[in-house]
Amino acid sequence: MHNMNQLEESSASQAEGGDRLYIESLLEKFPDITDQERLEILHFLSNAPAIDTALLTCNDAIRENLEAFKQENRKQLGVTWKNWVYLIVLLSLFAIAIYFLWGEGVSVH
Repeated sequence: MHNMNQLEESSASQAEGGDRLYIESLLEKFPDITDQERLEILHFLSNAPAIDTALLTCNDAIRENLEAFKQENRKQLGVTWKNWVYLIVLLSLFAIAIYFLWGEGVSVH
């Protein structure tokens, strides 16, 4: 299994800075890409602004390859159990804060 941190070690990474056109060129040749290129696509899809990732889906030339890439790498792109734990903890803390704030703010005499 490849580590997403490998991408950060590559100083020549063209995907840094949100280079959507570079990612489109990689997706055009998918599945014939290197492991490094796969990591660059994963990094882009995970970190790029929503508008850039949305624009990828508008490109008819790469739409099928993008869907195939997402399907093949769904585990890396999906929500992990750690994300769920963080969400549950955050929501629990929010509920506790609301409970205590509500208790302090509502006092009927």
